[in-house]
Amino acid sequence: MKHMRLLAAALGVVVLTAVGCVIRTEHRIDAHIRLDIRHIQDQAEQVLDFVEGRTDALPEFEEAAANGPEETTSWLRRGLHMLNPMPTAHASELRQSSPRVREIAENMRQNHDEVSRFKRLGCFGETNRGLLEMRECDALSVPEDRNAAQQLLAEENRDRKALYQEIARLNQEDNVTVATVERVYALERLRRANAGEHVQLPPAGDAFEELRESNLGRRLGDQLQPNAWVVIP
Repeated sequence: MKHMRLLAAALGVVVLTAVGCVIRTEHRIDAHIRLDIRHIQDQAEQVLDFVEGRTDALPEFEEAAANGPEETTSWLRRGLHMLNPMPTAHASELRQSSPRVREIAENMRQNHDEVSRFKRLGCFGETNRGLLEMRECDALSVPEDRNAAQQLLAEENRDRKALYQEIARLNQEDNVTVATVERVYALERLRRANAGEHVQLPPAGDAFEELRESNLGRRLGDQLQPNAWVVIP
């Protein structure tokens, strides 16, 4: 009987040790596959700089590496960082270039001035999914003008959807989805929004809470609600 008890105890130790190893292994695997979107945000800044004519360079798409994380400081970067509790850094080597990204971005660049004009007039608003939405405005009271604006909006949204799909494809090894890319670009456009423009605020979550603590959030006051449409003060 004594030998049986000793054998049972030994088996218990082995089982607990094995379970502990599994738990630790799963934790390491979970940490490894957590989504790192900081490089998507960096790419979004560069792509929109190109679209807006601030630069003629488009970003490269980088492989993940085992370096330490970069520090994030702005409310936008902190909000994006919270979507990834265990970030990893990225090396500088090129993953692949995309002629498709350039083709889409160049078309968006050609339409940028006209899109910006309608945003200033309050006719176009930026949704929290990175797309444009038509808003009621006096400047489009003439049917022909409204039709032209609708065609421009449709073309811009087609380009944006294609861009998000291509960026997700290029980053598929990092488990990046189209929905993630949409959120990143929506937040970047919110950061760039000018006074008088219509924007939809982020849904409830970390990005919204970071916005609440920002200067823009404080300026919005009682208008600051998840998913709310506001005019940038």
